[in-house]
Amino acid sequence: MNDCSLKIANVSKAYGAVRALQDVSFSVRRGTIHAVLGENGAGKSTLMKVIKGEVAPDRGSIELDGQAYARYEPAYTRGLGVIMVHQELAVFDNLSVAENIFPDLGRFRRGGAIDAGRLRAEARRALASFDFDLHPDTLLSQLTLGQKQLIEILRALNQPRRLLILDEPTSGLSTAEADRLMRLLRKLADGGETILFISHRIPEILGACDEVSVLRDGRYIETFDCRRATEAELVNRMAGRELARDSALRAVRPAGGEPLLQASGLRVPGRLDDLSLRLHAGEVVGLFGLEGSGSSEVAPALFGLHVAKGEVQVRGQRVPHLLPHELRRRGVGFVNTNRKEAGLFMRSSIAANISSPVLARFSGPAGWLRRQEATAFARDYMQRFSIKAASADAPPADLSGGNQQKVMLAAALADDPQVVLINEPTRGVDVGAKADIHRHLRGLAEAGKSLLVMSSELPELLSLCDRILVMRSRRIVGECGPGEMDPEAIMTLAAGHAPASPATGVPA
Repeated sequence: MNDCSLKIANVSKAYGAVRALQDVSFSVRRGTIHAVLGENGAGKSTLMKVIKGEVAPDRGSIELDGQAYARYEPAYTRGLGVIMVHQELAVFDNLSVAENIFPDLGRFRRGGAIDAGRLRAEARRALASFDFDLHPDTLLSQLTLGQKQLIEILRALNQPRRLLILDEPTSGLSTAEADRLMRLLRKLADGGETILFISHRIPEILGACDEVSVLRDGRYIETFDCRRATEAELVNRMAGRELARDSALRAVRPAGGEPLLQASGLRVPGRLDDLSLRLHAGEVVGLFGLEGSGSSEVAPALFGLHVAKGEVQVRGQRVPHLLPHELRRRGVGFVNTNRKEAGLFMRSSIAANISSPVLARFSGPAGWLRRQEATAFARDYMQRFSIKAASADAPPADLSGGNQQKVMLAAALADDPQVVLINEPTRGVDVGAKADIHRHLRGLAEAGKSLLVMSSELPELLSLCDRILVMRSRRIVGECGPGEMDPEAIMTLAAGHAPASPATGVPA
């Protein structure tokens, strides 16, 4: 019996002068988790869109279980059993958990009405398969980004399928959630399902996948057996060059600069309890906590996106009203976790996104925009961040996730803030782009700015930061400075296995 589930043969796709895919060919075995790895712009997203039928190739073919695609349309491939979860969320915030898992309510109709009891029961069954403790009637708007991502994955797992495509499925998940997901995918693959898995986390790929195919500059490079491949080997094949380790770029210095931002007794009901911190000029401070710790709420609260009580000072001056425009005026910048919903104007041009925070610079007395100057300004930032796009007029919606992330960072830094609050700076970004972003962030600190970085990836914080604040139960429970940033100790503190002093929040 032929064990080939998916066959990709000589697939090419161009957008004008940009060759997104060039004669890509490889096969995926039935009953395996097959990873696709490559830098941003390598062609991964375009290839997945071709397989899903969202984009027609210029030439080449796709076969699923020996059946060649007759056409490239999402409805057609869904009929074949191709189900995909995109990197950017596609959920319904105003609907319940149950309605998001089963959006096609036709199967629950009885006598012209929806059988709500059966819908809830099926949703509970789906949630239980992932040890997910949520009520089926909970609105999705009340969930965290990671929880929404899991709900979308559960939706895919509750549809008939022959091929499951997951694009960066663990990028917004905690370590425990990611581990549960990978165990579930392993169980599905062992039962004969075929899974295409796109991720930038190479250790995750090597630990959970069977094979990995590498793309570079739109071309297929090689397929590796994950049991025998090494991280260095994959990085070099993916990038076509050796990448310096981030830790080698970090010269840790004690915080000796002036305090640029201080928070005292910051409280947001249900999100943060009595939080105090200080950020100095010239340092990168990390913020780490497990899901539900409140770590992802700190930056939005400091930037005035939550109704918060407490005191915030910028350069020694108290901020009377915690509002985003007030913080920006005082030199505080913010990078949101979710670039699709709150970080970018996805259908506007890259130039419009990057220049939007500083449009006054390019406006004449009558309010007319000097468009060429604004575009030149944006092009400069595109060059600094190595943003790959056809032109500054291209919309972020047409870019890879990593390049979208770079556009969002460029826009946040356009007005030269002195304090930068960043949630998940490299979410969905490949190893090469991650190194570029880390170098840029370290360069900001070396120029005297202060950065607060929240990341769910502890290795990222260890390589980037001068010190790390650890959160648990909506409070800061400890701080690890130079020479103290031990991964095991930080995880132990975050999980609550180390006691904290009530007076200081530092482990006793």
